[in-house]
Amino acid sequence: MASGQNTQQGSLPSEVLQALSEKEPLLSSEAFPSHKSADVKSALDRLASRSMVTYETIDREEAILEPEAVEIEANGSHEARVFEAVRKAVAGLTISELEAAVGDKNVVKVGQGKAFKSKWITKGDGGRLVASVS
Repeated sequence: MASGQNTQQGSLPSEVLQALSEKEPLLSSEAFPSHKSADVKSALDRLASRSMVTYETIDREEAILEPEAVEIEANGSHEARVFEAVRKAVAGLTISELEAAVGDKNVVKVGQGKAFKSKWITKGDGGRLVASVS
């Protein structure tokens, strides 16, 4: 197992030299997307120690949405979804009706608390949730 990994790491410096012979300069993240950045850096360090290449490290941060954020981007925040469901129901909603209207118990749990805190919804007659703002 270890020898296979060494062979793969041993070929990376050759891959770097081959890529540089075809295009110079290059971004390692684009040229070697399937390799770990630490492995690419190791290969570059090895080549640089032999005066075969010079390189500059460019730090880059990428913001990537987590699944919850993708859902919020597509459907709105938890509290906005709760508020919208309550607002549409003229006579208000019970908790179980709200869960059915929103379709996700976790969204209702988080959104209800935030909507109450923001004073978007209140408990009306009979304990039904009603919109307190338009």
